[in-house]
Amino acid sequence: MREYIAKDPKTGKPLRTGRKRRRGLELAYRPGDGPWDAIPIDRVLPLASGQIEVHSVRWQNRERLMRQADGVRALPRIRGRDQQAAHSALDGALGSLDTRLRIAGLASLPYCALQHSETLFDHLHELLEDIDSDVQKAAQQCLIISAPVFPSVTEESLRRELRSIEKIRRKSAFEALKQVADAWPEVAELHIDELIREEEDELRGLAAALLTRLAKHKSATLWDLIGWCLQDEAVVVRRHAARALLPLADHAPKVTQIALEMAFFDEDEKVRLSALKASKKLDPNSFRMQRLITDGTRHSDRNIRISCIKMLPIIMVDAEVRIFATDLLQQETDSEIRSILEELMIDESLEGTEAEKNAFLAPAEKADFDEGSLAVPPPPLALPEEKSELIDSSKTPDPKRRPTQDEIFYGDDFDEADDDLV
Repeated sequence: MREYIAKDPKTGKPLRTGRKRRRGLELAYRPGDGPWDAIPIDRVLPLASGQIEVHSVRWQNRERLMRQADGVRALPRIRGRDQQAAHSALDGALGSLDTRLRIAGLASLPYCALQHSETLFDHLHELLEDIDSDVQKAAQQCLIISAPVFPSVTEESLRRELRSIEKIRRKSAFEALKQVADAWPEVAELHIDELIREEEDELRGLAAALLTRLAKHKSATLWDLIGWCLQDEAVVVRRHAARALLPLADHAPKVTQIALEMAFFDEDEKVRLSALKASKKLDPNSFRMQRLITDGTRHSDRNIRISCIKMLPIIMVDAEVRIFATDLLQQETDSEIRSILEELMIDESLEGTEAEKNAFLAPAEKADFDEGSLAVPPPPLALPEEKSELIDSSKTPDPKRRPTQDEIFYGDDFDEADDDLV
């Protein structure tokens, strides 16, 4: 059994279903409270099926009369052996000519479907195009709640609603797709993949706007979707795709570098600005970023030129920065950028302040030689004359003679072995 991920309509927290978590879902994934919760459990089915017309309950210190629509709203409370009867009552309400019963049935559908879903989503598919506007609104809300829990059975309904010419239906469908994107990213990617191929610019733009929600999902399909949207002819699509680069940089930096090569040189300023923000989160020392930064120093966009020029000292040594800045200065006309380049051309060891010059003339720190190191230590200081007589000149090492390989490896132990042989 495939595991579904749902959202609690009250708290917005993810709910996990499946065999192991089924009981926890039943406790959390429930409809809102209402006077129908006060109907005795043994009266719910007779009231919902129309066997009794009215039942009196007390709710919030007031006496209320519950009718068939209220009984239908109470159907999610039915468990056990009466589930089939509850399903039949809900099926009848969804197909009723009474508008109130259809609306009440749509309110109970997402929760009753957890127990028994046969034919229920067929009713939802039809009621999304109901002639009554209130029923349509109830069906749209039902789709928003059901889509992340039942992505397979609502796929066709969602696909049709996303392409509806009615703005309200399209808006609610994209809200449902947002919930699907949080729960089932791979399902949302399939819908977006189809939507960005549509001819309507607005439809492609609404689909591209969901890419930011999916940026944390590591998927090759998602990376392709961002790349395709960055090359779309509609600027609104490219803008939404560029906004996804900033969160994408945290989870797929190498892919972001490839995408930046397109977004950095886009003709739209907002696309370039989003790309610039994403570039600041990447490692500037990578090969692609170094090439991107050097190309960006000659970009037509002033903001990109300034940002890339300021990053030159990070990817180059001082001498290379001065040469590169000198070359850029010959063709730069912006006064602020020229002043930045002139500062980069200064050699502190020659043209800096007195303190900066002295920093380059400071003596090197004393080198410490570890015992056993192959490095040649400095010659020892000369001993006083009165003690020089105690030194045996025959054993004094010749400073010009290089030590043999045996002396390097064995040291004093090698000298003692020679004495024994003698």
